[in-house]
Amino acid sequence: MNMKNLQYVLAVCQEGNITAAAHTQHVSQPALSQAIKQEEQNLGTPIFQRGSTPLQLTPAGKRYVETGRQIMMLEQNLKNELSDLNGESTGILRFGISAQEGMYLLPRVLPRFFQMYPQVKLCVEERGSALLEEMLLDGTVDIVLARYERKREPLEYRLFAKNKLVLLCAQDTALARKYPSGSSISLRDAQGEAFVLLEKEHHIGQFVREQFVQYGMKVKVLAEVNSFDTAKRIALSSGAVTLSPYPLFSTDPDLERQGNVYFLKNMKSSHHSYLCWRKNMYQTRYMRDWIALLEEGRSIADISERLSFSSQNYFTVVFKRETGVS
Repeated sequence: MNMKNLQYVLAVCQEGNITAAAHTQHVSQPALSQAIKQEEQNLGTPIFQRGSTPLQLTPAGKRYVETGRQIMMLEQNLKNELSDLNGESTGILRFGISAQEGMYLLPRVLPRFFQMYPQVKLCVEERGSALLEEMLLDGTVDIVLARYERKREPLEYRLFAKNKLVLLCAQDTALARKYPSGSSISLRDAQGEAFVLLEKEHHIGQFVREQFVQYGMKVKVLAEVNSFDTAKRIALSSGAVTLSPYPLFSTDPDLERQGNVYFLKNMKSSHHSYLCWRKNMYQTRYMRDWIALLEEGRSIADISERLSFSSQNYFTVVFKRETGVS
């Protein structure tokens, strides 16, 4: 097994096609195609099913990738363990997180981490949850913080935060005039309002559309976007509504004071936030401390303080009542 060729194969698995994989690997498309053909010749069997879009692995290709990932993990584990045995505080920590969460969580934990480990280089990948999961399996990243519904066997998942879906609406909507901010309402109460939704490719975007079907709602979709922050800004500036996980570190308290926030009755999203890493991965001391710092940074008390929506802290009181957090 040629490790460079394995890296190219894993890149094609991530990107779904050779052109995009060649771009991420900084090689020409013919060179990457030739490397994969060379590996297939060495194996005596195809790795990819030609003609499929995106490219799919053959049964032999799946075993090749699975074995390659195991070899890469063993090699990385050895490096990590030797680093700890030698008492080294240097290395590279590759961390994956969504852009929305990273924007607000990372500034809270990075100063302390850099103070503890000034010689450790932190490489942050801001991607969607599905892609981060694949990068974790490929060994492209070491640790991930993302939202998931289903768990995959090769990975370890530690619950980071339970994401309760809330509805945010502009104050000039009929919904805002009818219900005070912090109330518990049904999604059906927003019937007739214009919605700003996440695109279908997002887990939560798909989940919300399934809820519309379940409630028998035909809604006006004002816009489909790729980020919660963008959705909230459009909704508040356009007299519309949107849905967002709570707590979410992309929350902008100044922005959300411009609108009303509602808890949704009988709507349970299982897309909670998890810290993830590969099972049997040897974690260095700085990896373990990084995880501990992230968990400290997610402090619910601090989140509720930032999410006070009135001078009487009405929303904080409601949050405590709804979630049981004190």
